[in-house]
Amino acid sequence: MFQHYLYVVECADGTLYTGYTTDVTARVATHNAGKGAKCTRARLPVRLRAQARFYTKPRALSAEARFKQLDRARKDDLLARAASQPFLQVLEEHLPGLGEEPVSEFVARELCQAQDQGYGDFARKLLPSVDPRRVVGVRTPDLRKIARHLAKRPDVEEFLGDVQHTLFEEDQLHSFVIGTFKEYDRVLEELQRFLPVVDNWATCDQLPTKALMQQPERTLEEVARWIRSDHVYTSRFGMEVLMKHFLDDLFQPCFLDMVAQRREGAERPEPVTPAYYLHMMRAWFFAECAAKQPRAVLPYLLHPLGDGNGALDEWTRLKAIQKSVESRRVDPELKARLKAARKPPR
Repeated sequence: MFQHYLYVVECADGTLYTGYTTDVTARVATHNAGKGAKCTRARLPVRLRAQARFYTKPRALSAEARFKQLDRARKDDLLARAASQPFLQVLEEHLPGLGEEPVSEFVARELCQAQDQGYGDFARKLLPSVDPRRVVGVRTPDLRKIARHLAKRPDVEEFLGDVQHTLFEEDQLHSFVIGTFKEYDRVLEELQRFLPVVDNWATCDQLPTKALMQQPERTLEEVARWIRSDHVYTSRFGMEVLMKHFLDDLFQPCFLDMVAQRREGAERPEPVTPAYYLHMMRAWFFAECAAKQPRAVLPYLLHPLGDGNGALDEWTRLKAIQKSVESRRVDPELKARLKAARKPPR
């Protein structure tokens, strides 16, 4: 995933060949088997002179192209320097036009160095809706640390501007970088740009919400729009903001209807589907209401089909009761009533 090489071989007649590969040993063997580049087949055998490891293919290809443009004397000079220092260092210091490490290379290098294979196996099980090939396996504290450094880079805008990331951890970094911003308008702007491409519950739930409470009335207007969104994870995020910040002093009974009325797909959502993660958030929201606003939530949880316009579907009602019963913050007397309400009367 993170192994991209520029390599230089010397042919039997002394000429040099420069190429790109993800496996230098295998590539040199291919050349010497007469199956490599056409220009090396008549000049066998070849021997490896130098190799430089990069973390992204574009960076490696850029180095390859620039090295090929050099005359032979300059190539020999750089190869001679590589005898006493890493070839990558030589290229970064002396290869014209290669420049400083771009943000994409920085991110890939940091993720590679923080990779934990065991944690990756664990994370893939928690993210069944995410292509396992997208999961590197980097723990959250390490991602937060990388994000703090990333946010300080002058080219961070380039990373944030490309919202279609390849790796799950890049999505996580995107969320954490937004969380380093303090200005309300900046956070809201970045959220509006990134939310439409969020495709999993973990990234959705890592998006920052605290800064949004600098202007609660304005945020509430955004929350209403987010919840109505056809994009499941935008809707889930809106519910999360409502649950985290609007169930105490800022609570309004209409919030219950707002969440109850936003449904997706079948009445019994299949696990792993986006609809499942939306309904799980709805259940979580009503369970939090059971802890913080028990009187307001009772009509939704005690009676099948809810009460009035805010009818709560049975799957979400039962899941919310389950979460409420498991919570240590819900009053024991209310738990008893909810347990009895699990099965509707005949």
